[in-house]
Amino acid sequence: MKKVASIYKALGDETRLEIIKMLCGKELCVCDIIDACDKSQPAISHHLKILKQAGLLEDRRDGKWIFYRISYENLKIVKDFLCSIMKHENELVRCVPCSPNRM
Repeated sequence: MKKVASIYKALGDETRLEIIKMLCGKELCVCDIIDACDKSQPAISHHLKILKQAGLLEDRRDGKWIFYRISYENLKIVKDFLCSIMKHENELVRCVPCSPNRM
């Protein structure tokens, strides 16, 4: 459960969600991410570090450039967690409005 919580904490920021969305199905260099986010290099580096520490991103170095991509293995943890909750969707107890006479 700690892993799920750390992933959700990392995803709990709009910029980090934008970065994840940007990286769907592709690999980008830091400079591309900075340009697309309209944030400073230190700010983007901070967000990338948080996402990487949570296990959501993998990186590779090519010369002086660092390229990032999504770690789908760890993102699957989020999917599995949500699926385990959603399988109980039909079991939700429906709230019946109270009648005014019950009070």
